[in-house]
Amino acid sequence: MLTKKLWRRGLSLAAAVALTGSLAVGPAFAQEERYQQPTLNPRVKSIMEVDGYQFIDLNSNGELDVYEDWRQDADTRAADLVSQMTVREKISQMQHPTFLPRVDGEIPSYLQEWCNEEGIGMLLIRELNSVEAAANTMNIIQEYAEGSRLGVPVLVSMDSVHGLSYVSGSTVTPHNLALAATRDEELVTKLAEIAREEHLAVGVRMALSPDADLITDPRWGRNQECYSEDTDVVQSLIVAAVQALQGGSELTEDSVIATVKHFPGSGGQTDGVDGTPLTIQEDSIDLHLAGFRAAIEAGVAAVMPYGYSTVPYLGGDAVENSADQSAAVMTDLLRGELGYTGLIQTDWGLNFVGATNAGADILGGAGVRSTRQLVEGVDEERLTDACRRILIAKFQLGIFENPYVDEENAAQVLGSQEHRAVAKEAAARSFTLLKYENASPLAGQKLVVAGTLAEDVRALNSGWTAKEPVELAGTTILEAFQNKAGSENVTYIPDASQVPADLSGTTAVVVIGEASGTHEPAWGTDTLEFPQEQVDLVKALKDAGANVVEVVLMNRAYVMTDMVDMADSVLLAYRPGVTCGAEAIADALFGETAITGKTPFQIPRTMEQVLNQREDLPKDIQDPLFEYGFGIEVESFGA
Repeated sequence: MLTKKLWRRGLSLAAAVALTGSLAVGPAFAQEERYQQPTLNPRVKSIMEVDGYQFIDLNSNGELDVYEDWRQDADTRAADLVSQMTVREKISQMQHPTFLPRVDGEIPSYLQEWCNEEGIGMLLIRELNSVEAAANTMNIIQEYAEGSRLGVPVLVSMDSVHGLSYVSGSTVTPHNLALAATRDEELVTKLAEIAREEHLAVGVRMALSPDADLITDPRWGRNQECYSEDTDVVQSLIVAAVQALQGGSELTEDSVIATVKHFPGSGGQTDGVDGTPLTIQEDSIDLHLAGFRAAIEAGVAAVMPYGYSTVPYLGGDAVENSADQSAAVMTDLLRGELGYTGLIQTDWGLNFVGATNAGADILGGAGVRSTRQLVEGVDEERLTDACRRILIAKFQLGIFENPYVDEENAAQVLGSQEHRAVAKEAAARSFTLLKYENASPLAGQKLVVAGTLAEDVRALNSGWTAKEPVELAGTTILEAFQNKAGSENVTYIPDASQVPADLSGTTAVVVIGEASGTHEPAWGTDTLEFPQEQVDLVKALKDAGANVVEVVLMNRAYVMTDMVDMADSVLLAYRPGVTCGAEAIADALFGETAITGKTPFQIPRTMEQVLNQREDLPKDIQDPLFEYGFGIEVESFGA
């Protein structure tokens, strides 16, 4: 949904390539018919004119090299550039360290060393405290890179699993788990298009998302990043996300590289503990691969094998090595059996030599200190192959001609009202009712909002979001209800000790679930039962005679039997997004939006059921409390 013209370059590089069959040029009028001059805005190197066209002299030799000639296709340009590179420069293109900007906005001196002197090819960036800071930092990175020996731009990435979430002020959307509750490919497409527009506006050209893992064990803390335990839903939504992020099946100057993860499917962790051996077996391997197959067929440009789990079923080096260090995973299965030819991006690790020799192209976490070990431990042919793939992608993205962004435009694009409206709609459509009894209209009532999570804005998303001291631009659930009903009509009760004796006739909206997390969930993996303080709070509200409406911030399938029994109504909000998630919850419970979501997984009745199910198989809980796809549809809550 690219509604604004991004300040990038005048015309499509892909269109220019399509119009040319060779370097031969004829008269001026013929040239104009054959080529479209892209806009060039170098900040360090000079522009030269050849055949009536302008090019950037990236290596400052005063001649037009093939890789500098935008009339050539990406493969040809990459072949020329890699032929001019030293072994160290090839390795630099593969290195993908993390850059954390300083809180005060000052650019650390090592960034110039990385991008200019070392010619680093990739950067993962996080913790940006404003849109303006994000755009300015990206331009500084690219200016340093342009000044390097060959002028190769940096490909900047972000762990943007739910929007451009490491930039304060961006549109942070509901997690994949919530989107799966809508079953709506068109909605996923809209959100991914918004993400693409915001990534492009600040110069982030690679998203380390979306997640194609199949949910098969409710204990795993990363279920919130996944779509569903239904393979059909995973395949349809992963294709929608990939093609919207990339703008189609091939990379162009308007693309953001999508990186599907965590190959070959990391839902089946042993006992649900992240980083343990995957329990995939012969009867489940195709289920776990389904989302990745769909993404590859859709043209996904990058795949990330999991960096923390071995895959014993595959045998060979996958028995002892994590997936992103394994030739059995990357070379035999991904490239061989699945026929994948794009970029292989490792997870963040330490054994860079092992990963490269096993088939990886981009080395997550590798920095300049790893250069020597790669020079000594990897054949140059393997390095050349990996470097060439990276350079092809960069040429396809068009960033050699103009990697810079317009800082004023970025401020208008990120977090725009149009984008916020779609994020709010997505949250509203994901909400799922498990129980609906004794509800009455909330308008005009004096309400209770209870539970410490009601004051926790970060609980509206996972931990894949900008960390403190970066402030998130969002509203807490308590604030959303105060804004909706008036502060004077809302009483906040954090815990059971402050529940009054009599709440007869009062609606109490109690927020329960887990605080924000990433690999390790807040409650750990040993239990999916609610902590005693949350149980005590709900029981106290019920005993006081309140009409109890539970809002569950849910990153995985909890054991909900007792909590459902004590409540009058139960609304699953999943991780609805910090941008508008709280407001969407308030609107839904005030009856202003319909509630239509369906559970993306089974919800267990007991922990015994969880322990008896297989970690690697979906939908295998016998007699769950709520079956996959359950949801009570209500046109207007309380009406």
